[in-house]
Amino acid sequence: MGTLVIDIGNTRLAWRLRERSTIVQCGSASHQAISDALSTLPVVEAIAISSVQRSHEDQLQHWIEAAEQPQPIWIRSGADLPASVKTEQPHLTGSDRALCAFAWGGAQQQGPAIIIDAGTAVTVDAVNQSGHLLGGWIAPGWSALCQGLQQAAPSLPEMSDEEIGAAPIPWSGETRRAIRGGIESMFVEGVRGLRQRVQEALGETATTMITGGDADRLLPALQPARAQPNMVLDGLELILEGHRHG
Repeated sequence: MGTLVIDIGNTRLAWRLRERSTIVQCGSASHQAISDALSTLPVVEAIAISSVQRSHEDQLQHWIEAAEQPQPIWIRSGADLPASVKTEQPHLTGSDRALCAFAWGGAQQQGPAIIIDAGTAVTVDAVNQSGHLLGGWIAPGWSALCQGLQQAAPSLPEMSDEEIGAAPIPWSGETRRAIRGGIESMFVEGVRGLRQRVQEALGETATTMITGGDADRLLPALQPARAQPNMVLDGLELILEGHRHG
């Protein structure tokens, strides 16, 4: 029997089914499709769930009981990982931030890390070598910036789907491209600035790790950096491994 880890994010759910050391299945779905997305998964030995969206927990709990799955380990905030979260208010620190830091410590990497999780919100966190989350910054993610501008200024046209590209231009003469370029610049340069603030304290040797659904939008501009998809799921698997070994 395998293990199942699930991340209930702000806008989507992601999961990973593993048997021994092999990933058998992984995927993501909208919150509205939770039950359908998980309906074909087999009964597993253990489940761990990260949740930053309490409103969708009942639906997931219903699937667990109906499918006769084992009761899960819930990680709802940094307070559920007290040994590794050193923020001022662990109970208000997101489980996703705590688990990314926990994953860094469990991987036994050398030195501290700046972990950037580019989701609905983008977090830029300081993590020491032991995987202790020291604190960080939280800002609007890519989709939040796009939606926020559209809601605040509904008369603006939809932004262009065209990538602005690496070659800098002084301005755009076309409105839809101007919106795209403005949002891209705020997103990338904003995260770059927050990364720099953290790096000034952690030191130049700190490794930048980028995870989350919009990691690809940041990775080329924040080199040197490493991409690590689904660090939250990595942290959950370490939780299950620790429980398995007592």
